[in-house]
Amino acid sequence: MLCAAFVLETRLHRNLFYAVALPVFLLQLTAVDWRRLTDSAIAKLALGYLAYFLLSGLWSDGFSWAAFADLLRVSLLLLLFVLITLQLGTRSSGFPDRLFVWFAASAGASLVAVFTAAALGLLPFGLRFTGFGLAAHPIVGATLYGVALLVAACELLPRAAGWRARLAWLAVVALCAAFMLLSGSRGPLLALAAALAVGLAVADRRAALGVLLLVAAAIAAGVLFDLRPIEILYERGQSGHFEIWQQALSAIAERPWLGYGSLTDIDFVGKHGPGRSPHNLLLANQLYGGLPASLLLAALLLLATRQAWLAQRGGQPVYLVLLVFGLAASLFDTRSLVQNLGREWITLWLPIGLLAAQDALRRGRSPS
Repeated sequence: MLCAAFVLETRLHRNLFYAVALPVFLLQLTAVDWRRLTDSAIAKLALGYLAYFLLSGLWSDGFSWAAFADLLRVSLLLLLFVLITLQLGTRSSGFPDRLFVWFAASAGASLVAVFTAAALGLLPFGLRFTGFGLAAHPIVGATLYGVALLVAACELLPRAAGWRARLAWLAVVALCAAFMLLSGSRGPLLALAAALAVGLAVADRRAALGVLLLVAAAIAAGVLFDLRPIEILYERGQSGHFEIWQQALSAIAERPWLGYGSLTDIDFVGKHGPGRSPHNLLLANQLYGGLPASLLLAALLLLATRQAWLAQRGGQPVYLVLLVFGLAASLFDTRSLVQNLGREWITLWLPIGLLAAQDALRRGRSPS
C-alpha cells in the first residue's frame, strides 16, 4: 500500500486501500496482541491524541453529524494503520528492514520510469517537475521521495553487502535528490537539510555528507545552467507563509484553550489566494485543538524522539532521521495529522508506529 503511493493517483490509491489493504488489516486485528498496545506509552499517547482530535470536532463552528461521521471514519482508518504497524513491528523483527527495502526500491523504480518518460516527451516538464501517483503534486512528491532518500542513505546503503547493492542504493539516493530539486519545493528540501544535519551527528557521516554535497552541487549546477526549477527555489520568496502564520497566530489568540474544533474551516489569505491550511502542523494543531492538542502532540513527539534516540544508540539512526524530516516538513505544509491516507501516514505516522513497536518490545522485556 505504501509503495503504491509512487504509482497510483489519489483516488486509485484510496480505492486500492479500501479494496485490498483494508480487508487484510481487519483480518489482522484478530491476531493483534493488545497487551503490546498497553506496553507502549507511544501507542497509548497516539490513541489519546486521535481520540481528543475526534472529540474536538464536537465544538467546531458549523458542526454537522455528517462531517463528524467522516472524521470518525478517517480517524478509525488511521488508528487501524498505526495498530497494524505496531502489530507487524512487534511480531517480526525483520519487518522494518523489509519495509524499507521495498519502499526505497519502489521509489527508485518509479523515478527511473518518471525520468525515462520525461526524456521521451511522454511526461510534461513544466516549471516544477512532477511524477506519478501521489508525486503528481510537486510538494507531496518531494516529501515522499525525501523519505525514500533518507531510508536509502541512512539505513540501506551503510548495511549493503557488495558493490552492486551499494551502487543500487546510491542510484536511488541520486534519483530522489534530483526529483526533489527539480520539483522546486523548498519545504521538503529544508526538511532534508535538517534531517541530514542530524544524520551527520548520529548516522553514517559519509552517507549524510555525501548527500549534502550532492544536493549542493546540483543546486550550483542548476544556477550555473539556468535550470528553471532551481531558479524557482529562490524566486518564489517565502510564498506567503509568514502572512498565513500571522493570521493563524491571531486566530489562536482568540481561542487558545480548546481551539476552534477539528471540523472548523478557516480561510487564510496568502500570496496565492485564500486557503484553509495554516501551512504549519504546530500552528494548525493549536488552532483546531487548542492547548490539550498541543500538549498531547508534544508528549507524543517527545516519547517517539526518546525511543528513536535509544534506537540510534543501538545502531539504527534511521528512525531519528525520519522523525526529524517528517516533523520539519510538516512545519511548511500541513493542516492536520488526521488525513485520509495522506502523506502524513508515511512521513510521521509510519515512524511513530514503528517506534511504538520498539517501545512495546523494550517495555515488555523490562521487569515490572
